Amino acid sequence: MPKPISQTGWQAEDTGYDVTNSPEIISNILSTLKSNRLFIVIIHKGYQSGSTILVEQTQRHLQIDKPVDWPATENTIRVVFKDAAKLWNHFTVKVLGVKDDLLYTSRPTKISRLQRRNHFRVDVPRNSTTSFSFHDNMVSNLELLDISAGGMQACSKNRLPLTGEGDTIKNISIYLPPTVNIAETTLSIKIGTVVRALRNEATKTFCYGVTFEYSQNEEELLLKYVRQRELEMLRSGLTQ
Repeated sequence: MPKPISQTGWQAEDTGYDVTNSPEIISNILSTLKSNRLFIVIIHKGYQSGSTILVEQTQRHLQIDKPVDWPATENTIRVVFKDAAKLWNHFTVKVLGVKDDLLYTSRPTKISRLQRRNHFRVDVPRNSTTSFSFHDNMVSNLELLDISAGGMQACSKNRLPLTGEGDTIKNISIYLPPTVNIAETTLSIKIGTVVRALRNEATKTFCYGVTFEYSQNEEELLLKYVRQRELEMLRSGLTQ
């Protein structure tokens, strides 16, 4: 059970993020960004900046070094950065004005960070599918629900010829349709192990959790996609 925010300053959410509204924690995070000149990225609908920095913070606003290609088309922006634990963090603020190559924004009242998981799962685009072989039989076009650097979750309308948890599957192919920011992608994983099998009564499907065993090249391609998809998830709150 997650500890209440009064004890930790952070609260776990079902979205896969921990959030804080603590003024003290927020101030400390902003001070670290400024004093250590840590890179931040600004994103909004249709735009992602290169690396920039937080120049100053006051009790009322932030001053951010204006990106060279700043389009000045949106008033709401999301600031994204990685903390010392290499976890993605973000907060949303309003642009108050631009002066002397600085963006003046409101001060954040909430900061979100990815929860500390070994492998953070990301939702995949609609119509994502996966296929694999089991005992020399090909199992095709399962609906892919999510993916991580460690595995995937996929569902089928029909019960698969798997004997249960611990089954080894091979020659896994994952198809991921194109999105606004990511090209159509096909990933190949040599071996996987079924670690969870259950019946989803709500959707009337049979769902399977799989962990991957992969080569270095397979891992690099998978990680690349997961990181790109993470950034899309960070953008999503500003594009809906």
